[in-house]
Amino acid sequence: MVLGIGREVAAAPPARPSTTAAAREPAPPVENASASATLRKAPPTNRFRIEVTPEMRRHSRLEETLYFVGQAYGAAVLLVILAAGLSRRLRDIAARIGRWPLLSSMIYFALFAVVTTLLSFPFDYYAGFVVPHQFDLTSQSFAGWLIDAAKALGVGIVLGAPVAALALFAIRRFRRWWLVLWLGSVPLILAGIVIWPLFVDPLFNRFVPLRDPVLRSKLLGEAARAGISGGRVYEVDKSKQTKEMNAYVTGLGPSKRIVLWDTLLHKMTHDEILAVMGHEMGHYVLNHLWKGFAFSLAVSFVVFLIGYRIAEWGAVRLGPRWGFITAADPAALPWLLLVLTVVTFFLSPVISGFSRWEEHEADQFGLELTHLNEASATSFIKFAEDSKQDPYPSRFIEWWIYSHPPLGRRVDFALHYQPWDEGKPNQLWKP
Repeated sequence: MVLGIGREVAAAPPARPSTTAAAREPAPPVENASASATLRKAPPTNRFRIEVTPEMRRHSRLEETLYFVGQAYGAAVLLVILAAGLSRRLRDIAARIGRWPLLSSMIYFALFAVVTTLLSFPFDYYAGFVVPHQFDLTSQSFAGWLIDAAKALGVGIVLGAPVAALALFAIRRFRRWWLVLWLGSVPLILAGIVIWPLFVDPLFNRFVPLRDPVLRSKLLGEAARAGISGGRVYEVDKSKQTKEMNAYVTGLGPSKRIVLWDTLLHKMTHDEILAVMGHEMGHYVLNHLWKGFAFSLAVSFVVFLIGYRIAEWGAVRLGPRWGFITAADPAALPWLLLVLTVVTFFLSPVISGFSRWEEHEADQFGLELTHLNEASATSFIKFAEDSKQDPYPSRFIEWWIYSHPPLGRRVDFALHYQPWDEGKPNQLWKP
């Protein structure tokens, strides 16, 4: 589970603030910053207003459209693989190569992953390469983008093939296989949370401990005030892929860390970075990773239960024309994935709503910790401007796909939330 601050939509955008020496001049330590950053009672000035440009609106509408089109496109790819008999043929090829069921299932998955990647390439190329270049959100070359896509495919096959084979084995052996798969997902998710930051993320980018000694000292002081000891803060060279900014919490145990993109370090002041990190530390202190994990288990329980009923019905009614008669057949894998994808899609508002709640809590915690109201507001403004993201999306779009509150509302909250000025106690951060 990754908890970020910059990504608002499924395929969100970046920020283009000043990078002058004055803009990056070190700020006072966070414990002394409240005097300079405490919100004034006067109405917000123009520097706290986001100028919504036509380009921001156009990019946001395109990204929102691509989200829904991408869902339909992915479902169509799976249907084509089934209806054209490709899944049946891939299963037969895999069976000839690997005589044991587990091995043939793994080979099938590898072949299936390659076929789906090729069929999805036109959409992925447009959404992942063309659009970011159209809006000057990246300078990555096509070769670099293609190499990252190939790495992602390789990781997906290495990690997904044994999981798919074990899942098909469970479907063969157990009548209530959906419950077995759900229970089996628990250790897999936990292992993924631990392993991903240590072994997968470094395949795409270079992670190093935060190098700015002044900023590192301030962040350690901020972490101590938040009650976090032994925290790891890393910077990552995301500028090789994007001009966008982000920071996030990831990992568990030995892999637990806060990660700052180098683009964010170059574009934000120290006060703004401290404000951003106050948000990320909120995820730590408020145990959002564990809450998110528990929520994911509850959602996946519903997804597996509903998916089981639909998958079994489809295997009987539709399977024979697609080359299988049971959900345990490797050729049924596209059908199983299609069912799970559709069920999850219709649960998107619930999933997004939970994420927005956690992100709002983290915003609140960060403000109580730092009192950096103005720096929080300007950091959100930079996120919106840099990513060319509309800070005021429609309520429907927010409800369906936004993992964070819209940036316009986050700015308003940052400017007006200051219970300490009214003599009220903090709700989330306890000194």
